[in-house]
Amino acid sequence: MQTLRYILSVCCVLLVLAGMVACTQAPPPTRQEVLASLADDLIVPRFQSVAVEMGELRDALDALCAHPTPDTLAPARTAWREARAPWLRSQSMWFGPVMQRRSRILVDWSPVDPERIEATLAKRESVSANDVREFFGSTQRGLGAIEYVIFGDDRAVLGSLDNTGGIRCQYLTALGRVAADEATAVSNEWNGEGGGRDYASFFKGTASSALLERQAVDEAVRTSVFLTRSINDMRLGKALGADGTQPDPSAIPGAGGHNAVADLRNQVLGMQDVYLGAGTDGAHGTSALVRGVSEEADERMRGHFTAALAAIDGLQEPLQSTVVSDPEPARLAHRRMQELQRALNTEVVSLLGVTVGFADTDGDGG
Repeated sequence: MQTLRYILSVCCVLLVLAGMVACTQAPPPTRQEVLASLADDLIVPRFQSVAVEMGELRDALDALCAHPTPDTLAPARTAWREARAPWLRSQSMWFGPVMQRRSRILVDWSPVDPERIEATLAKRESVSANDVREFFGSTQRGLGAIEYVIFGDDRAVLGSLDNTGGIRCQYLTALGRVAADEATAVSNEWNGEGGGRDYASFFKGTASSALLERQAVDEAVRTSVFLTRSINDMRLGKALGADGTQPDPSAIPGAGGHNAVADLRNQVLGMQDVYLGAGTDGAHGTSALVRGVSEEADERMRGHFTAALAAIDGLQEPLQSTVVSDPEPARLAHRRMQELQRALNTEVVSLLGVTVGFADTDGDGG
């Protein structure tokens, strides 16, 4: 009898403790809380970072053209890489201002057209930032065009810029100003500074004419879906000939900067950021919504990101060459990216009721 009483007492204590734990557990975040966190903790700071780094790149290009020496060329190249990092890591957030302003054609279109760049410069007596913005084509602007001018043999690059104030330096500094100005404009559109529209309040549902919560979640998810498609079908897949066609390494963006692996890593890190959140206390990503429906699906998604990033870390530069000379690491990265794409396209889209549709990123630049 005493044993029975003891067992009942233990059961009662366990039930009380379980009730206490249940009461102390915070409820899962709502869609509006997730959207507010994505906007305030991740997207707005990310585009602010893009604007800062593009400004640093503009200043480094100005310094290079003022005194074209090895001591100014190296910092300009470093600034170019540091500007690319947050820009590529923001690609999973290219909805709203970036798409409405068509910022990519000013900041970073791919591929660039070196022959057209040279032909255009040969015809001009001067180049201003306004000229680049209004009259130059998308294949003659942005980070890719800057890469074309400042990378290559050091002596040749410096020799081409030696005529301080010459057409090539005018073009280079104009490219830096256009990219920096556009990055600042996008940041302002998100946070409402400098006369911007404060798209963050529109995105998280606090503006007078805001997106519906479901529409905003759709934007956050399907942008990553489209990005995985672009990487798998138009970049890695095409470079490897994964669809049975002849391998085409030129599908890998980039030139003398040899930054394709870092770009790919930043693209995937950006998608992971949207999924997991900003990584700060109390920040949420779309993972919180998935986990509220299926913890197993959320764990699988996290695993797919980890596996994809690990495979990307196995790639070597220059990727346009190594994808041909040593294709197995690229094939592994492609498989891992396909697994990530399938999980996004099926589990996450289905669990969250996302409408995917089509994107105007399909088949062009970026």
